[in-house]
Amino acid sequence: MNNKMEKFANSGLIKTMQELSLKLSRSPAFSTISQGMGGTMGLIMIGAVVQILCALGQMAFGWSPGHPIYDVLYMPYELTMGLLGLFMAFTLAYSYARRLGVNAQIQSGFTSIVCFFLICSPLVSATSSNGITIRAINVSALGANGIFCAILIGLLSVRISKFAIDHNWIIRMPDVVPEGILNSFNSIIPSGLNILLWYGLSLIIFRFTNGAMTLGTLITTIIATPLTYFVSPLGMVVIMLLFSLSWFFGIHGGSIVFTAIMPIYIAAYATNAELAAAGKPLVFNAVFLYGGATLLGGSGNTFPLCVMGLRSKSEQIRAVAKASFVPGLFNINEPVIFGFPIMYNPVLLIPFALNSLIVMALMFMAWQFQWIGLPKVLIMTTLPIGIQQFMSTLDWKNIVFCFLMFPLVYAIYYPFFKIYEKQCLEKEEAEAAALAEERQ
Repeated sequence: MNNKMEKFANSGLIKTMQELSLKLSRSPAFSTISQGMGGTMGLIMIGAVVQILCALGQMAFGWSPGHPIYDVLYMPYELTMGLLGLFMAFTLAYSYARRLGVNAQIQSGFTSIVCFFLICSPLVSATSSNGITIRAINVSALGANGIFCAILIGLLSVRISKFAIDHNWIIRMPDVVPEGILNSFNSIIPSGLNILLWYGLSLIIFRFTNGAMTLGTLITTIIATPLTYFVSPLGMVVIMLLFSLSWFFGIHGGSIVFTAIMPIYIAAYATNAELAAAGKPLVFNAVFLYGGATLLGGSGNTFPLCVMGLRSKSEQIRAVAKASFVPGLFNINEPVIFGFPIMYNPVLLIPFALNSLIVMALMFMAWQFQWIGLPKVLIMTTLPIGIQQFMSTLDWKNIVFCFLMFPLVYAIYYPFFKIYEKQCLEKEEAEAAALAEERQ
């Protein structure tokens, strides 16, 4: 079994997958998406805190949406998570320009923002309550719903600017001009070209559809529709298998798989946040099932494996378990994956993938029967086991569900753990015997 798995691990297919993963992780565009989304982490966390405060006010004092105090508390959320796509358009363009060596990095961010407004939420005329006509922006299109557009514009607008700069489509200034002013003038033509292209396309789509669609809604529909079909309960099974196999072959499953579904993941949370704020029932999205693979200690729910490893007869396993225990409490499990290891270990691969699928299935069932609460607070950081599930749902039943899964996952890992422990003990005994012979 081990020999066959080793041959497969060294096969051309796996090497090609590893090379592809390495190229993706090193590519400026792929890295920019992760970095650009990471740049909005602070705003996401502020939005999460505001949601929690509003929920606590609603439970303790009955402050429902429309109540003056609730609306005052909720305002920071609308201007953080509610404008997430807008902020992401800037961070993606800024990061990508920096990676490509474009000097006008801030101007690239500003250009991306302007183009994002033009295609997602152009100015419209609106009449206020006192009869005054004002120019207004529909901010509902600038939040999580605009993430796909933000990614596309953030990357392509920089590419268009770089193309213009590389072909010297810039306003030349004397060398004595300060660098900041020089970059501003150099960005005039590239920025104008971007605005002309994006706004022109937006007007064409608007006219062609008789105002039924904007370029922003068209982009979102084209990108999101096939992904929505794939992100289904059955599709998540495939995603979970790819996720587990990626880790097994030394490919960071989170950075590859989760980055691909992150826009849908964030949008699903934002949808439930808006429904909760409006006092409406939350909706299930299959992308929430991703949490079934990271419920107990990170990818593959490896914390129970750490716990049983603490009492292992194998010195190797016991040492890794001790080093992995505290990080595992906070859902950080790279020490387990690379220390036990689970990577290239066919014995532990089976429970690593199997328990995620079983927990995911039970989580789906629990949501269908409304035994646990649906997510509504986007938490994009590592928190202790149980706390993460409570903070994202504000429902104590999710903590109970989390700890109910512990003995189940423990039981799934246990027989495979004993097989692997036996292998480690045999290896340690052989090494000890060899060392004793050398000393004699």
